[in-house]
Amino acid sequence: MLDTSGEILLPALFTRTSSELLGRRPLPHVLRERPILFVLGPRGVGKSTVARRLLGDTPGLVESSFRSAVVAAARNRNWSRELRDARSLLFDDVDCLHDRDGVHELLGLLLRERAGKGLRTVLCQGGETDTSVTLLYPRVPHALRATVLLRFPVGRGRRQHVQNRCIARELPYPLARGAVVMEPWNYSLVEAHLDSVAGAPAP
Repeated sequence: MLDTSGEILLPALFTRTSSELLGRRPLPHVLRERPILFVLGPRGVGKSTVARRLLGDTPGLVESSFRSAVVAAARNRNWSRELRDARSLLFDDVDCLHDRDGVHELLGLLLRERAGKGLRTVLCQGGETDTSVTLLYPRVPHALRATVLLRFPVGRGRRQHVQNRCIARELPYPLARGAVVMEPWNYSLVEAHLDSVAGAPAP
């Protein structure tokens, strides 16, 4: 598919940490312009927070319980007017879509209808390893969608994150250095480690 300038529009995939998308830098053009965005990544990586950033400050953001919305849509054979017309719509924890062609069709219709109206929708992966939200890709034209794959930082990125959290919490970084190298590593475990450091008696 071509845009109005003749440029070929292909699927777009961005791999980032949440901090790279939550800072002051402008979002990539594709993430600002395409109406349907998928946010993937492990639990605790910041998917919901990033999703809200992707939708920006658009008035009328609706955050909907995915499973409840699907049950209601299947019962009524259509989506609610609120979900069809919301200027921005966030479906969080989208999961359990394997072997559910009817749900795929319902969601595809909603996404294409909203995109046709110039409305934006973000869908976040649910579960730890359930990536079945990607089964919706064939229901959406390439030119309308983009995907953000969030990952936890590694190496210097971990150190920078811990240092920033120490500054925010007014903790001495040398006491918290162990949070950089611990395994497994995620944002919640870093906060737990910093809590333990903050609560430890002074030497």
